Amino acid sequence: MTTEKPEEAMTFGELLALIAEQQRRLTVLENAFASLTFCLDDRASQLLVHNLSLEAQNQNHDAQLQQHFTRLAEEIQKRNGQSPTEPHA
Repeated sequence: MTTEKPEEAMTFGELLALIAEQQRRLTVLENAFASLTFCLDDRASQLLVHNLSLEAQNQNHDAQLQQHFTRLAEEIQKRNGQSPTEPHA
């Protein structure tokens, strides 16, 4: 199946290949985003972590997405040598 003809059926192998390709693309984006945080000053980095932490508490997101926001905030803190913040109740 190609993206030009989305109405065609996809084989299981094609689906697995598509998933693998999307995972690789996501990994690149995650690494690029995390690397960009080195360009931020301390205040901007703190604001980014704060905003990600707020998204982690957003009840409009499912639990898995909230956990991903939490992990990203923690990863940015770790890369910037900050101690993790406690989640707000």
